[in-house]
Amino acid sequence: MILKDVGLMAVESSRTRAYLWAMRRHDLLPAHVIFLSRRREGGQDSFPVVPYFDNVAPALETIRELRLAYEVVESDNVNGADVLAAVRRCPVNVLIYSGPSSGILGREVLNSDKRFLHIHAGVVPYFRGGTTIYYSLLMSGTCGASAIFLNEQIDGGPVIATQEYPPPRDLTTLDYGYDPYIRADLLVRVLEEYRVRGEFVAEAQPVKAGDAFYIMHPVLRHITILSKRISGAGASAAAGVDSASLWRPEDSHVMWRVPRTLRE
Repeated sequence: MILKDVGLMAVESSRTRAYLWAMRRHDLLPAHVIFLSRRREGGQDSFPVVPYFDNVAPALETIRELRLAYEVVESDNVNGADVLAAVRRCPVNVLIYSGPSSGILGREVLNSDKRFLHIHAGVVPYFRGGTTIYYSLLMSGTCGASAIFLNEQIDGGPVIATQEYPPPRDLTTLDYGYDPYIRADLLVRVLEEYRVRGEFVAEAQPVKAGDAFYIMHPVLRHITILSKRISGAGASAAAGVDSASLWRPEDSHVMWRVPRTLRE
């Protein structure tokens, strides 16, 4: 079904492909898509094959195949005038945000008449900032995701839901596979709840509950993967985690969970 008041603002990325794959699978489709691209409209990026979702089909190809209403903006500047104009034209009130990883929405875009739903790869307020899936794995032995509405604070906006996940069996899939997969999983949970309720219910975050993490250096990411391989964290905890385990509407409602080590 088309979610009449929900759209998608996206670039070509594994995250966007995971979102579209999950929304298609659960028939929770956006009413309008704003697609940001500097290349010609038919261009595409190449991403590795992963076991969780279709990471091969270009996002724009999927959007057309689903016959979704869309607009291509030839820019990757999320705060540019062309993007702002497209946001203001968009006939929905909520935009799922799947922009460039380095793109932080500025005040003018945030103060438009839209709300931006973002799935952050970390349980807030404990893991805010960049590459938090790695910090979470190091500190709590788990991965996590949070559905939030964006504001001017880094990952500090109102929270709709959070979810903790086991590490993947193959830790080398974190960046292009498991990270977008768990985000897509929480996204469809939240969208199904919205479909049932007719609204998004969010709560303010505690301002000082956690620190903001900086993007982890690639060498440290590699050390994280090696350390978890040696400890076996990714082998036993994630047994059976694959695309077949993605949440279904008949499953339990959205869960609020805090990483175990942070509850103690």
